[in-house]
Amino acid sequence: MLVAPEQVVDVTRAVLDLFRARGAREKRNAARLRYLVEEIGIDRVLELLKAQLPFELEGLAIEPEPASTQDELIGCFRQRDASLWTMGLSVPLGRMTWRQLEGLAVLSNRWSDGQLRTTHEQGIAVINIPQHFKDAAATDAAALGLSVHADPLEMNTVACTGSQFCNIAVTETKGHMFLLMEKLRKKTLKLHGIRIHMSGCPSSCAQHFTADIGLKGVRVRRLMGTREGFDVYLGGGIAGRVHMGLPYKLGVDVDQLPTLIEEVTREYYEKHTSGQTFSAYWREKIQAQEAAKTDEAEYQTPVWICEGCQYAHRAEDPPIFCPSCAGLRRRFARIDDLSDGGEIANDAAEPTRSDGFAFAALDSALSDNEGLGVEVAGHELALFRVDGKVRAIDSACPHEGAPLALGELKDGKVTCPWHGWTFNACTGCSLDPPNNDVRAYETLVEQGRIYVRLPQTVVAGATVPAFADPSPNGSTAPARPVEAKLLLTEVISEGPGVRTIRFDNRQGQIPHDFPGRFVKLCVPHEDGDVWRSFTISSSPTERRWLDLTIKLNSAGTVTPYLYERVAPGAMLKLKGPQGGFYFDPRKHTESLALISAGSGITPMLSIARYLKETSTPSPCTFLYGARTPADILFRDECQRFAADLPSFHYAVTLSRPDKAWPHACGRLDATFVLAEIPDAVERRWFLCGPNEFMESLRAGLIDAGVDPAKIHTEQFHAVPAVQAVVS
Repeated sequence: MLVAPEQVVDVTRAVLDLFRARGAREKRNAARLRYLVEEIGIDRVLELLKAQLPFELEGLAIEPEPASTQDELIGCFRQRDASLWTMGLSVPLGRMTWRQLEGLAVLSNRWSDGQLRTTHEQGIAVINIPQHFKDAAATDAAALGLSVHADPLEMNTVACTGSQFCNIAVTETKGHMFLLMEKLRKKTLKLHGIRIHMSGCPSSCAQHFTADIGLKGVRVRRLMGTREGFDVYLGGGIAGRVHMGLPYKLGVDVDQLPTLIEEVTREYYEKHTSGQTFSAYWREKIQAQEAAKTDEAEYQTPVWICEGCQYAHRAEDPPIFCPSCAGLRRRFARIDDLSDGGEIANDAAEPTRSDGFAFAALDSALSDNEGLGVEVAGHELALFRVDGKVRAIDSACPHEGAPLALGELKDGKVTCPWHGWTFNACTGCSLDPPNNDVRAYETLVEQGRIYVRLPQTVVAGATVPAFADPSPNGSTAPARPVEAKLLLTEVISEGPGVRTIRFDNRQGQIPHDFPGRFVKLCVPHEDGDVWRSFTISSSPTERRWLDLTIKLNSAGTVTPYLYERVAPGAMLKLKGPQGGFYFDPRKHTESLALISAGSGITPMLSIARYLKETSTPSPCTFLYGARTPADILFRDECQRFAADLPSFHYAVTLSRPDKAWPHACGRLDATFVLAEIPDAVERRWFLCGPNEFMESLRAGLIDAGVDPAKIHTEQFHAVPAVQAVVS
C-alpha cells in the first residue's frame, strides 16, 4: 500500500494498535508483526487497518521487489545530479572520536555544502561533493582515520552502544565486538557477506534477529558462577525475504564466540549447496533439528534471578526493571543449566567416585587456547587442553598467588598473568624462573565431563567456582580482569616527567576492587599493539574515574606515545584489574608500612587514598624516597593525609637534597626504615620501587625478624628465584 506523508502517523498508530491487540507474546523471537501477518494474511491485516482509519489506503499494482543484497553505502556514489557525489565512509561499529566528528564537519564545510548523513549500517556520508573535490575530500577523511574502503569484517559487523552508555544493556558490546573482529582476523576468517550483529540486551537495537549471525547479550548462572555471554541466533536476513534468526546456542561465553563463529561459517562453506546462502543453510538445518526433537518435554519458560534481591522472573527475557527492588535489567541472570548441546547437565548431583577422581568441569567449558579455573574439594586448580588432552595443575602461582588459569597458554606453556613467571601446563614444572614448581594432577574425561584425581588426604566433595566475578554481597575474591575501551578525560602534570592520565570509568567497565592493583594499557605500534602495565593511583572508592600516574621513559615505546600523541578525547584499550599486590582490609588487619621510591609511589597513593576515604583506623607509616625536592610526588596530598588522620605518619628522605632541605637525607634503605618503624615485626609491609631496592629492603626486613608472608612487593615481570645462601 502507499501512504501519503500526512497519513504516516495515523497508519503507524493503527498498525501498533493492531499488533498490541492480536500479536503473540509467548516467545520473544516470535513477538513480531511478521508472524501476525503470516497467521491472518495480508488481506485480513489491510481489512482491520482500514476499519481504524478515516481514509482509504491505496494499494500497489505490483509488489515491490525486495533488495537482493545489503547496501553498505561505503565508497563514492554519483548522485542524481551527475556533477555531485556522496562519499560514504566506513566507521567501524559506528564509533568515532570527537576529533573525527569535528574533522568531518570541517571537511564537509570545505569540500561540500556542510551536510552529513548517517547510514543504517553505522556509517556516515558526506553529500553534495562536486566531482573535482572528490579525491581531496577522501584524502582529508583518510587523515582522520576514516576511509571510503572497508574490510569485510568492518562492513559486516554491527553493535549497539552496549552497557558503556546504555543503562538497560546487560553486556558491553563495542569492546566485545572489536575484540571478536580482531580474533577473527587472526583466524583469517572471510565472512563474504555474512553479517554479525551484536545487541547488549533483548531490546535488539542492533537488530540481531535479522542478521545472519545474531548475538544477544545475557548473564547466566552456571556451574562456573554468573557469566556474561551471548545467545546466538542463525538464519536471519533482510536481503530478499525477511527472516528472523533461529536460536542456535544459548549463553555462549564471550571468549568462545570466535571459535563458534569460525565453526558455523566453515561448515557453511564446506557443506552448502550451490546458490544456498548462509542463512538459508542454517535455517534449514536448525528447523530440521527442532523437528526431530519430538520426544522432548514441552517448552519451559526461562527463569531469571535478580542478583540484588533474588526475585525470580519467568519470561523469555528479563524485565527492564526488577518488579521487587527496581534494579536494572543488567542485574538479572538466567538460571542456565544447559550444556553445549542443549541437554540438562545435573552437575550439582555428581556422585562421589570410589577411584579418587572428582568432578571438575564440563569438557565443553574448556577451550583449546585458554585455561579454566575450578575448585575441587577446596583445591584451586587450573585446567588446560594441550595436544588434545586435559591437564590439571595447581592454579596459584607460588610467587604472589596469581590464578594461572587466567594466564596465556601457548605451546603447552602457561604464563602467570601478574608477573610473567612461566610453567609447563602438563607437569607444573616452572620454566622461568626455575625451582618454583606447582603440583600436577591426573585427569580423566568421561561422557563430556572432566575429573581430577585428588590427593589421598582429600575427600572429594562439591565443586564450586574458583574465579567467579566478585558478587555484590561482599566477596573478597579479586575481580577477574576484563578488557575495555575507556575515554581519556584529563591529563594532569604531577612533576618533571610525570603525568596522571584520567579515564572515565563511571560505567564500571574496569572493576577497580582493591587499592594497589594495576591495569595493562594498549597503544598502537607499527609492529602491532603494545601493552604495558601501570598501577592504578586512584582509590577503589572513586567510581567516576580511573587514574594512572605514569613516568616518561624516553627510550621506551608506550610512554612517549602517551606523552606526545594522546590527549583528552582519546579512547584507549585497558585490561584489568590485575596483580596480587594489593591491600585487602579484611585480611590485612595489622598496622601498615608503605615503602616506595620514585614512581613506585602509585600503589601506595591508591592505598593511602583508600585509607583516607574509608577512615580506616589502622596505623599506617608511609615512607618515600626521592632524589631532590622537585622529585617528590604528591607531597602536599600526603601531608594532608598525615594532618587529617591521627594514625597516619608520612616521612620523606632525599638522596640528593639541597641546602634548604630540613628533613631526612640519604637513601631509603633498611637502616632508615627500621629506625622509623621500630615495631617492624608487627607490621604488614608493601614495597614498591626498583627491583634492587625492593629485594635489598626485603632481605633487611627478614633479617630483622619480619615474617616473609607479610612482605608484599610489586613487580610486573619475572624475577630470579630467591636462592638459599649456605655458609
